Amino acid sequence: MTSPSTQPTDSETAWTTQVGTIRRGMKVLDADGTVLGTVAGIEGEEVLLAEHAEGERDSFILITQIDGVSEDAVLLQGRGDATFGLGAEP
Repeated sequence: MTSPSTQPTDSETAWTTQVGTIRRGMKVLDADGTVLGTVAGIEGEEVLLAEHAEGERDSFILITQIDGVSEDAVLLQGRGDATFGLGAEP
């Protein structure tokens, strides 16, 4: 059995990855729950973040830094919340 890859679906607005389905516009939360930005897209193994402040350049996170994916957010590692993505509040 092969592991899921970053295959685009739904006209490049959602990507199936090994950590779950990531959609454009999802919030990206650091381990403390701070919003780092929103998902702009995925290129290879990088999740690109949309600009969230005027003049700020796009940034990215590696898919390997993701701890979990819920219905509306991507959580980075280090939070220690094993229930994320299972209905827990971020």
